[in-house]
Amino acid sequence: MTKLIFVCLFIFSISCFSQRETDNWFFGDKAGIVFNNGNLSISNKGQIVTETGSSSISSNQGNLLFYTNGATIWNRNHKIMENGEGLIGESEASQPSIIIPKPNSNSIYYVFTTRKTKTENPSLFPGIYFSEVEISNKYPLGKVTQKNVRLENSTAQRITAVHHKNGKDIWVITYGSNSYNGPDEIFFAFRVTDKGVNFRPVKTKLNEIKSSLSKGEIKASPDGSKVALSTGSNLYIYNFDNETGVFSRFKLLNLRLNFTDGYTCNGLTFSSNSKILYYSSFYYERGNNDSYNIMQLDLDNTDQFFFGESIFTTTPDRASASAQLASDGKIYIAQINSERLFDYGGQPIGFDLTPFNTLGVINDPNKLGVACNYEHDAVNLEDGLSYFGLPNFIQSYFRNRITTENQCVFDTFTFSLDSYAPIKSVVWDFGDGNKSNDITPKHTYTSAGEYNVTAVININNQDIPLYKKITIYPLPNLSPNQEIIQCDDNNDGISLFNLNNIANKISTDNTLTYKFYKNLSDAENNVNEILDPENFYNESNPQTIYTKATSIYGCSDIENFSIRTLFKPTLTIPSITVCENSNNKGIFNLESKKAEIINTFGLNTLDKISFFSSLEDAQRTITPLPPEFLSPSSTIWVKIENEKGCFGISPIDLIVNSPQINLKDSYTICISPSDHPPITLTADSSNNRFEWKDENNNTISTSNSFPLTREGEFSLTVYKTINGIECSNSKNFTVKYPPPPNVLNIEVNIQSETDNSVYISIDGDSSYEFSLDDANYVGNGTSHSFNNVQPGIATIYIRDINKCESPTKTSASIIGYPKFLTPNDDGFNDYWKVYGANTNFFKEINIKIFNRFGKILYVINDKNIELGWDGTYNNIKLPSNDYWFHAKLTDINDNKIDKKGHFTLKRN
Repeated sequence: MTKLIFVCLFIFSISCFSQRETDNWFFGDKAGIVFNNGNLSISNKGQIVTETGSSSISSNQGNLLFYTNGATIWNRNHKIMENGEGLIGESEASQPSIIIPKPNSNSIYYVFTTRKTKTENPSLFPGIYFSEVEISNKYPLGKVTQKNVRLENSTAQRITAVHHKNGKDIWVITYGSNSYNGPDEIFFAFRVTDKGVNFRPVKTKLNEIKSSLSKGEIKASPDGSKVALSTGSNLYIYNFDNETGVFSRFKLLNLRLNFTDGYTCNGLTFSSNSKILYYSSFYYERGNNDSYNIMQLDLDNTDQFFFGESIFTTTPDRASASAQLASDGKIYIAQINSERLFDYGGQPIGFDLTPFNTLGVINDPNKLGVACNYEHDAVNLEDGLSYFGLPNFIQSYFRNRITTENQCVFDTFTFSLDSYAPIKSVVWDFGDGNKSNDITPKHTYTSAGEYNVTAVININNQDIPLYKKITIYPLPNLSPNQEIIQCDDNNDGISLFNLNNIANKISTDNTLTYKFYKNLSDAENNVNEILDPENFYNESNPQTIYTKATSIYGCSDIENFSIRTLFKPTLTIPSITVCENSNNKGIFNLESKKAEIINTFGLNTLDKISFFSSLEDAQRTITPLPPEFLSPSSTIWVKIENEKGCFGISPIDLIVNSPQINLKDSYTICISPSDHPPITLTADSSNNRFEWKDENNNTISTSNSFPLTREGEFSLTVYKTINGIECSNSKNFTVKYPPPPNVLNIEVNIQSETDNSVYISIDGDSSYEFSLDDANYVGNGTSHSFNNVQPGIATIYIRDINKCESPTKTSASIIGYPKFLTPNDDGFNDYWKVYGANTNFFKEINIKIFNRFGKILYVINDKNIELGWDGTYNNIKLPSNDYWFHAKLTDINDNKIDKKGHFTLKRN
């Protein structure tokens, strides 16, 4: 069954159909596609099953002749050809075969096959072979008349072909080794002429290539100037002299980035203009961040990143393999399923590859970047499956093509031809009933649409039909006699116009772009364009303007329209009042205002009403306001348009009713309000109603003033009415007492057990007085000194002289120690002890005395605190020297004191 489907995948693409010997493809697992003048159909008749490449050949009218996988040949009826089994092509090779028609013969074909490995059963030897097929009246379905003729005993696994410079002979190109076990480093170019296959190939040895991988392809460019070769992590591009068969270096690409990351090159092919190379690639990276890519290499761009540009990237679950240019000018790419395999430890060990039923397509391969228009799942093979390979062809067949570009109706097309051989004659059919015999004709189409252009060229005394599908783009369809009518508020005949507003009147195509001119001559010559069409003041009333509209295809047409003003007195439209939403802004419902305006002025519901933030925007009809407009109090403009144009432009006041509250977040009052005048809050008098509430939401006042007499949480809600709209606003505030002063520093100076002083300093907002008994207060400021303070714990009371702040108190431990010890029994300083450290005020006492070596000499505790240390150790008098102490005390209020210091022992 053959089911017709179309792959005109991109509306702007120009389909070009070359020589039809390549119209029938059979590959993979019984997959088949057939090309017929640009239409692609799926064929399920094929019998081929191969994981790698294949080859096929058709007549110059596109009728299938036969196809092969390199081991078996099937005829046009998909039956095995007579004597068509046992060819020596190697199934594991990427390109095991290619079919070459004998020049100047309509019956003889050569099937070239490649083999790299030797097998014992059956006994097969490496080499380059060919078999001869005859298709004639005697053998209408074909017969293999010679089989497995060995041309070279060198190993080979890739093969391509391209026409000789003379356009008649054909070069068959392979790449391999010069011996069975040798490295792959030699190009073999076998010349096929009308006398048959030349057994003496042109050999070019290139020591820079070292590869024995079976994966990868070799492909000649359609013009025969280049040959590309992929060998795993390397991509080689060579200049090829299609007259001598000699290779020379053009570009070498090492696709490996480092030891763990890089690319591999699988399938490859050139664009039909031979300027771009495409290759399918697997990107591998440490961390399993792998991907498959379709890469594009611009052969004329020396600045391009040396790997080329990725035009498509996909996850590793779909691998891209062989790539092949087709007679429709597109490139088709084989696809296979790819599943990563892991060992028991979770480490990647490879991929499980299975066939898939779609092909990828590069629709416009002569274009760079994403303009080449790659489509990943473009062709569904139905019952057929794609493996690694696609059919192999003589690549110069794809050079035969018609070249031109899609243009606009009434433009002059120039048609030209590209061919691998000199063109003796041509018969053109432009698809509109017109014909030509010129080699490079010019033609003008008078109607837009798609046309199938045919050129039957004669090369090598053979008529070859070429086809090209072109698109003639229409000119913009512009409506005549259109006008823009603008309101004139002062009757001077001048107003501001936005000329772009003609777009919706003059055309329904919203993709058009416009330029504007004051006269037809300027429009036709593209001079004196109106540079600011959004802000154009008319020079006469009415005034004729010319516009040049251009489509997305670059097609232009000119049409005129008029602009004129009509005097329209300003309409009186009531303001809109809303309550504040936030930040002194309100939400204005302009949609409901439209209905009000329609009713007020008796308008038609079809009339257009729009709102704008300024008069200029309204006149230019740009940036209309949304139906719900968030705005502070302001003035906007409404524009009313009917079928005749501007009905009127008028301002509308937007009023935001914002009841104001001028309160702070908090207030501070004295703790004795009766001793001070109260603070009274006054609400904004522009409001109409007031509600003061306490923390329990009880209304405690409705006056606009409120005295603060106690601390707490309060709120004020105010109400204001504008234009009949009452709005409210609320604010919470706190009333609190001032904080007590903060003690900054307490200094205790102890001279003796009775001669002690205490200094206190505080931080506060008032003047303070101090007391040790909360009865007798002294001082007037923020500091004070007490003298003759008894040892122990002293409580210091502090109060505000102005009786506004809360009183406070603090405590101080009155302890100290003498700076020296003179144990001479004179009654003065005979014992060293800590003053004030007694059991009346301290519940834990631990004072250790050390010498300079850290030896504990004496311990004072709550048992012996009254005595102190007499300067002895084990009843031995210690010498004059400095001694150290460490005092740890806990008073009766659980305050802890940790004090270290030293003193001097003096003896006479």
